[in-house]
Amino acid sequence: MITKAVPARARTRTFAIGVDYITEHTHQRAVASAGQSFEGGVSYASAPEKAEWVHLRGVASVETAAIEMEAVAALSKRCRDPVYHLIIAYAKNERPTREQVVSDAERLLKAIGMEKSQYVLAAHKDTDDFHAHVIANRIGPDGKANDLWHERIKRERVCAEIAAERGWAIVVGHHNRDIVQRVEHLYAPPPDPERRLSDGAYRRLHERGELPWQESARPYVLDAVDRAKDWSDLHQRLRAHGVVAKLVQRGERVQGHAFAEGLDRRAPGCAASRIDARCALRALEARFGPFTPSREPLPNLEPATSWPDTVRPTILAAVDAAKTWKDLSERLDRDGIVIKLIKRGAHVQGLAFAAGSDPQPPGCGASRIHPCCKKAVLEQRFGPCPYVPEQPPKRSRSTIGDRAEREAHSDPRWALRDAERIADHARLRSEYRAYRERFLSERAQAIGARRDGAWERERTRRQRDAQRRREARLLLRAVARLGTRGVIARQLAYWSVDTVIGRRRAQEYDAARVRWEATKIVLASERTLAREKKPLAYRAFVTELARAGDLGAQRAVDALVAPTRNRSEHVPQREPRPVTLAEIRLRLNVIRAEEEGRYQRARLERQHLQHVERPPSFDEALAAERQRIHERAAEATRYTEAERVRLEQLAREKRSWNPLTRRAATKEEERLCGEQRSRYEETVAVATHEFEQRDLPQLEKQLAGHERAYRQYVAASLGLERERNNARAARDEVPRIEQRLNVLERAGVARIDCDAAMGAARLDDLATAIEHEYRALPNEIRRDVEYSIRKEQRARDSMTIGR
Repeated sequence: MITKAVPARARTRTFAIGVDYITEHTHQRAVASAGQSFEGGVSYASAPEKAEWVHLRGVASVETAAIEMEAVAALSKRCRDPVYHLIIAYAKNERPTREQVVSDAERLLKAIGMEKSQYVLAAHKDTDDFHAHVIANRIGPDGKANDLWHERIKRERVCAEIAAERGWAIVVGHHNRDIVQRVEHLYAPPPDPERRLSDGAYRRLHERGELPWQESARPYVLDAVDRAKDWSDLHQRLRAHGVVAKLVQRGERVQGHAFAEGLDRRAPGCAASRIDARCALRALEARFGPFTPSREPLPNLEPATSWPDTVRPTILAAVDAAKTWKDLSERLDRDGIVIKLIKRGAHVQGLAFAAGSDPQPPGCGASRIHPCCKKAVLEQRFGPCPYVPEQPPKRSRSTIGDRAEREAHSDPRWALRDAERIADHARLRSEYRAYRERFLSERAQAIGARRDGAWERERTRRQRDAQRRREARLLLRAVARLGTRGVIARQLAYWSVDTVIGRRRAQEYDAARVRWEATKIVLASERTLAREKKPLAYRAFVTELARAGDLGAQRAVDALVAPTRNRSEHVPQREPRPVTLAEIRLRLNVIRAEEEGRYQRARLERQHLQHVERPPSFDEALAAERQRIHERAAEATRYTEAERVRLEQLAREKRSWNPLTRRAATKEEERLCGEQRSRYEETVAVATHEFEQRDLPQLEKQLAGHERAYRQYVAASLGLERERNNARAARDEVPRIEQRLNVLERAGVARIDCDAAMGAARLDDLATAIEHEYRALPNEIRRDVEYSIRKEQRARDSMTIGR
């Protein structure tokens, strides 16, 4: 949909909102044909060879429209261009009805403040694009001219709103990009459930069920980023999880920001943007300022001295003392260092040093030791290098082949076990992939069905309202045609009917717009809730299949869980003991009472905490003292009574007719003012010196004491607030745990394994044990029990309301 406004003797202003547009040459020919008067515009717009139909407002007929508009325009004596020519064009695939075209024109005129102006609207089909010309009068019935303030911006935004409401494509302009973004966000497809993984991470996820490092670290990294107040606070929070934040540089240029486990270069980590957009360097610097590295190293993660730094003195001493290649090799052999040539394909890369003859020893290139150790420099001293280039070790055919060579003699059944394992993993990966695709497609179809259904209902309702307006308009026009005589009276009656119907249309459009905005908000909330439901992870999926009796899944679960058990063997574990649900409920009641007491105590202490006002800064206090010094000095050095009498006498002498008297009086007045200013400046200087020597140290001590008391008050208040929030969160967590406990009891679970002793069990321990048992229930049983609990709760609520 395109609009073009052409006020007479004004610049042509054009913008497009729609899928297609009319060429500029077509606009120019239309403007030239229409002219700059009402008569020319109406004649061009209502020409029989061009116009398909004509709509009027405020005028009796097409023949008298120009005369009536000029009569109203004569009410304004200042407006020189009362003709307003508006062109509304639609794309080739947009087929609006007559009511829609009239509604669009009146909506555009209302947006620019011409809702009461006269106009003639004519729909043209003489070009490939359906369009309509509106010849409007800028002078309203009150005789005031419309100033067309920001009419281009308003028309552009109104056209974007119309296109969005009807489901048409919107052409992006300079002033409607926010509308386009909202529409695109509303109808955008759901994002991918996760970022694209690397090949290694993808294989680890689908073969062993191990998530990438950023997926595991995202919760506590985001928690640290959201809670941090500055860079030091962020480093301290990340240090609690063994994570460091560091800059990524390429030469002198900073590339970005990254998180990693400790300071080891080989430790797992990832770029900050892979965690979340709010963890990026630019976002954090906008909150905390320029990046400040952590000054406290992680415990037990101090970077060890690298091998090149350790052996550099030894190698340099051997190179300086050696006279031949053999001598250099013997000197290095004494310290367990060998010389190698590194070859990549047919090209010799250079010289390298390594520790011993191990196939994979620590080592480094000669250039990392010192430039004098390079191959070219040593060949200038000792001659050609006698060493043979080291070939890279040949890679084995496959892991299965290597394992076959190792275990063929000890266990002949290894091939059968590996074949079963490979087949199980392949089948489970295929089923897991199909499950994820099915889950995501069903979720997307459900979201799309809800969105399409809502829009279909809204569209049907709008069409029904439009049909009612059309029938009411036809009925009113028929009544007016039967009850009036004369052409002018009939046209006035028609105009009244159109005005009433137009007002009703505007009201219904406003109500429909508000209704659709509310529907979009509901759809957005439903879409957010639907996307919060994630598909099962690979490990959980395999575990569910194993519980269902799948033998292959059971073997896969054993293979996935076994490494974790081996890694945790050195950690002393408390033997879990079964506890009854009644004991857990008693412990929950005790915890609820403790947390409630802690919450009330923190609240009362914070209420009775003596409030301390924030003291002024040193600069503010110093400025206040200097202001008082200036006020006292001005009070002490005011004019004396004799000086005021003399100044009054000099003021009378300055009005004398004698110029010599006036000049002498002026000089005398300047002398008196200079003496007063000198006294004032001398007094201020003396008082300032005395203040700096005597009162300034005391002022500093006083402000320091006030600042210390204020900081203690803030720290105590924040501590009590934090304690109160923690107690409230724990207290609010108890009902959720009790709900899980009720589900387990209904499902037939009588005992739960808990690691901690029940008398000293914390809320986290109980929540972990209950959640583990809750997740272990089959989905069907869990859903049935929860449904029965909700049904009973609704029955109790209905009985309570009935009473």
